[in-house]
Amino acid sequence: MSKKLVIVGAGIGGLSVINEIRRSATPVTDLDITIIDEDFSHFLGFTLPWVMRGWRDEDSIPIRPTAEALSGITTITARVTGVDPDAKTVTLADNSEIGYDALVLAAGSRIAIEMIPGLPEAVDSGSAVHYYATAAAASAHRALSAFAGGKLVFLITSQPYRCPVAPYEGALLAADLLREKGTRAATQVAIYTPEQQPMPSAGPYAGPELVRLLNREGIDVYCEQTVERIDPDGRTIHFQDGQSVDFDLLVFIPPHQPAITLGQPGWIAVDSVTMQTPYSGIWAVGDITAITCPWGKPLPKAAIFAKNGAAAAATNVLNYLGQTDDSATLSGRGYCYIDTGARHSAMGSGDFFALPDPGIHLTPPSGELHHDKHDEERDWRAMWERRWAGVTGITPTSAWPDPCRPRRLRHRLDP
Repeated sequence: MSKKLVIVGAGIGGLSVINEIRRSATPVTDLDITIIDEDFSHFLGFTLPWVMRGWRDEDSIPIRPTAEALSGITTITARVTGVDPDAKTVTLADNSEIGYDALVLAAGSRIAIEMIPGLPEAVDSGSAVHYYATAAAASAHRALSAFAGGKLVFLITSQPYRCPVAPYEGALLAADLLREKGTRAATQVAIYTPEQQPMPSAGPYAGPELVRLLNREGIDVYCEQTVERIDPDGRTIHFQDGQSVDFDLLVFIPPHQPAITLGQPGWIAVDSVTMQTPYSGIWAVGDITAITCPWGKPLPKAAIFAKNGAAAAATNVLNYLGQTDDSATLSGRGYCYIDTGARHSAMGSGDFFALPDPGIHLTPPSGELHHDKHDEERDWRAMWERRWAGVTGITPTSAWPDPCRPRRLRHRLDP
C-alpha cells in the first residue's frame, strides 16, 4: 500500500519540500503526495518593497504553480483549520478530513493588525499603511507618492516578523522614492523598533553597519521601542515606556501570527536538527516554526531558511516512510539582499548557527547584487510557472539545481 504525504501550504516551504523530494537521489516509490493550499498563490517577500517603491505592479508579484509544475501531485484548494496528531488527520474549513502517514506543515504566517490598539483605525483613515501584502504594498506606494513632506515613521510593531531587513529596506526605498518625487528634503524619516539592533540574529556587526548606512541616507533609527497603541486621530504612536512620537504618515510592519497551530497556541516548535515537531510523523518548515540558533537568537523568518528546512524535512520524511536510509539536518547557512535605493543592493551572508555568533558583515551596495536579486525571483518563478510539456531537457526535477544558494555566493556558502 502506498504511503501518503500531506503538505499544508504551497508557498516557498511547501513547494521546496516537493522540489527536494524530486531532486532526491533515492527513487521514491509508492508515495502519494497531496498539497493543500487556500489559493495556490504565493510570492517572494522581497518583491513587496518593489511594489511600494513603484518598480513593480501588484499583479506581477503572485506566483501560481502550473498543473505541469505540480505533475504527479494531488492538489486540494482549501483552508486547513486543525490537525489531529493521534488520528493522523487534517481538518479542512468544510469539516472534511484528510488522512496522512506523514505531514509537513508549511502554512506560513498571517498578519494581525488588530493586535495593536488603534492601528486598524489608522489604516482605515489612510494615515497608516504597510507593504506585507500585494494590495497593501500598492496602497503604500500611492500614499508615499502623494506625500508632500513631514514626519514619515516606519514602525516595527512586534516580533517576530517576516524578513528581518524588510523594515530597513522599506525606509531606504521610501527615501529613494521621495527623492525621485522631489519631497525628500521636506521629509523626516525615522524607524522605531523593539529590537536591540537591526538584524540581531546576524551577530554583532551587520546591525550597526545597517544603521550607519541608514544614517548616511538621513534616516534615524530608534531601538528598544515597543509600541503600546496608536492614536489614529492625533496621529501619535504611544510606546510602552511612556514615550510617544507624532507622524504624518505611518508605514508599519504588522504583527505576525502562525497561520495554523499545533497542539498549543503560538509558533510551532520543531527539533532544530530534523525539523520534526514533538508529534510523530509531523514536520514543520518555514515561517510557521520557532527555532532558536545555538547562540541563543531566533532563526529569522526568511525564504532561505524555509528552503533549508524543507531540504532537511524532505529527507527525514522519506526516512520515516521507509523510502531511504538517509537522514538530514537543518543548515544554518543563509543570506539576504538589502535594497538600498537607486537599484542597488547590499548583502549579508553566513552561518547563522555559528558560535559564538554568525559574525555576518554587509557587503557594499552594488547594481550587480540588485540584478542577482531579480534573477533569484526569476529562477524561482520559472520553476513553478513554466509549462513543462514539450520543453526539451527541462523537467521539474532538473530545472533548478540548488534553490538554497545565492548566485554569486554559492561557493562561499558550501560547507
